[in-house]
Amino acid sequence: MKISKTRHLGVLACCLGAGAALAQDGPPPGMPQLPPGVMAQINLGKAGLLGSFYSNEQWGTTQGRIGQSRFTIGTATAPFASTTGYKDGSTDLVLPLSALKALPDGKSYLRFGVMYVKPNGANNQVEVDGNNPSVSVQYMTFPNPNTMLSFGVFAEHTDVRDVVSGAMAPRDGYGIRADLLHKFNDSWGISVRGEYSWGETDLQIPAIGYQHVQGDDRFYTQVELIGSYDSSSFSAVPQGWSLHPTFGINFQRNFLEATADSFGAVSSGLVGDTEDYGMVWASLGLEQMVAPGQWGFNASLGVEHEYVNDLDAFVDESTYIVGSVGASMRTRSGQQVVVGYTRHQGVNGNRWNQTLLASLNFSF
Repeated sequence: MKISKTRHLGVLACCLGAGAALAQDGPPPGMPQLPPGVMAQINLGKAGLLGSFYSNEQWGTTQGRIGQSRFTIGTATAPFASTTGYKDGSTDLVLPLSALKALPDGKSYLRFGVMYVKPNGANNQVEVDGNNPSVSVQYMTFPNPNTMLSFGVFAEHTDVRDVVSGAMAPRDGYGIRADLLHKFNDSWGISVRGEYSWGETDLQIPAIGYQHVQGDDRFYTQVELIGSYDSSSFSAVPQGWSLHPTFGINFQRNFLEATADSFGAVSSGLVGDTEDYGMVWASLGLEQMVAPGQWGFNASLGVEHEYVNDLDAFVDESTYIVGSVGASMRTRSGQQVVVGYTRHQGVNGNRWNQTLLASLNFSF
């Protein structure tokens, strides 16, 4: 019997709230057999791996710190400028929209994404505000219930300025992204992400008539090892909840073109023609498993440490405590709403960032 699109989405939503056993053993007698792509998403979602794929938390944190640090170094190295007392702080609004289109083979999808990020800098010596829209298209395929492969393209625009000095540095870019999700066993899986972005930054300081246009490319990669335990596998986990221990690492290298500025001086980046940034993190999260139409809550606490940061010259901060709280609700027709709050707090008190997230995911 052919299943209608509406019914298909309703079955998916119901199964997402029905437990890991369904993903492993298939639907009970009398329920239509689900497509392999749906079964795989249930399985990888329960393992916490799809959450890692959809999240841009660590990627966004990395871009924010690099951008803020560039403005700080530029300010601190200007003639007669102070070289002490610099701190970073930002409150960011993140609004992602994601849509999935199932393909005829039953195991593949097209994902269309639109994201808007609005950073709002704290009142410091350097106060960076901005607007960062981006769009993406990805092909996702699930060759088996434990694996996802994804390839895609994206375009992005970054428009940031230092409110204090009036300096601005818009960047336009486009790139490619690839992802791998794989569940090793009932308790652990891995999420891998890699991307390359070709871009151009236009640094402007209107007060002195300065402009510097240069190529600004980046390579970014991230790996997360994610665990998943419920009360049946670990008695300390509350009934109806899932525990997710996570260990991650990322690395980014920016490649900056050496060009002449409006004063005729040739230079690349503030610390050379490449900039490296990387951090490691560990966290422990709890996620409530609920039926479609109900709100489920989540929270996590962790630590992250920068193992390399070529731009850390004036802000003494490399280790952070990270906490988050959130809630999500999936309807029976397949739409999902996610809201959350995350705080990254430097242990030295010199840098912090907080993020307000509101996202909508749906199928068509």
